[in-house]
Amino acid sequence: MTRVPDILDLMRNGKLSLPPAELRVLNVDPTIEAGVYTDAVIEGRWAGQCVHFLAEVKKLATPKSLRQAIATARDVASPPATHPMVVVPYLSPAKLAELEAAMVSGVDLCGNGVLVVPGQMLIFRSGQPNRYPQSVKLKNVYRGKNSLVPRAFLIQPSFSQVKGIVELLAQRRGRVAFSTVSKVITRLEEELVVSRAGGMIRLIQADVLLEKLAANYESPDIVERYRGKCDLPGSEIVRRLRSAASGQKDMVIMTGAASAEKYAAMAREPVLSLYTSMSPRELLAESNTDVKETDLFSNLEILQTTDARVFFDPRVEDGLPFACPVQAYLELANGDKRQKDVAQQVRGGILDSLDSF
Repeated sequence: MTRVPDILDLMRNGKLSLPPAELRVLNVDPTIEAGVYTDAVIEGRWAGQCVHFLAEVKKLATPKSLRQAIATARDVASPPATHPMVVVPYLSPAKLAELEAAMVSGVDLCGNGVLVVPGQMLIFRSGQPNRYPQSVKLKNVYRGKNSLVPRAFLIQPSFSQVKGIVELLAQRRGRVAFSTVSKVITRLEEELVVSRAGGMIRLIQADVLLEKLAANYESPDIVERYRGKCDLPGSEIVRRLRSAASGQKDMVIMTGAASAEKYAAMAREPVLSLYTSMSPRELLAESNTDVKETDLFSNLEILQTTDARVFFDPRVEDGLPFACPVQAYLELANGDKRQKDVAQQVRGGILDSLDSF
């Protein structure tokens, strides 16, 4: 990961470029310029125009960091003598658009940038690849077991301390180490999904969180898949299998797609699909349930997995273990067109439930 001193070194060596404008670094040491503190002073020339920028240099361009940099750059600049600019290792098209909307210039070290000077200059250049990818110690917080932490905020949108999140996760079959929870929260704060203010950790963008979880969702790894046909009603099959897997580690729960009817108006799926931590054949033997193994006209699917996400926050009703609404939403949002439509109903229910807090 590029550190701020490294960025300054690259700037000293003339690595800022944004054709057709000509950029020249006049001062690249954090210093006082015209009575204000700035990281660098940059001159921009284009079509006979010459403009000076006071640049705020950042090692990262996370949503929070970029927003802070924009605010700082605006504070130190004094148009028309000097104009605000942000310099980071890489700017995506979305971040360039954010800078343009804020009327703040931005340049990266990859050849992307936007120069915004009202009435004088507007240059927008993107499409250059990221040559300085951020190396991270923590994997994607919206994927895998890490995603249980942001999911906790969709159950309870505010906590007084990290310990409360750890405890909620453990109570809902989602144990995550305290240190990991703390790191994930820091990342969510950088992404402007949660905030720490007034001694509370609060979810501030539930809709964005759901979008990020859906965009990063990966189906659980399946150890063994069993399909068969059973003449018993689906509810009776589920109750028998759940009773047979009564141990804490031997869990049975309906998949998110199979649980959709609990959270949205839709026809029941023709195949009853379940997750379990047991071998499907051992589970059926323990339950003394007569099932004929077949792919032809099957009405039962049992999926063995160790993925903690699918068992997290089970909702038991009349002896039937449904997947939580978030798991149902994520599976449906990544399904076919009909399932995507149903996912929007489930999403609405999740957001509505947060309004009661």
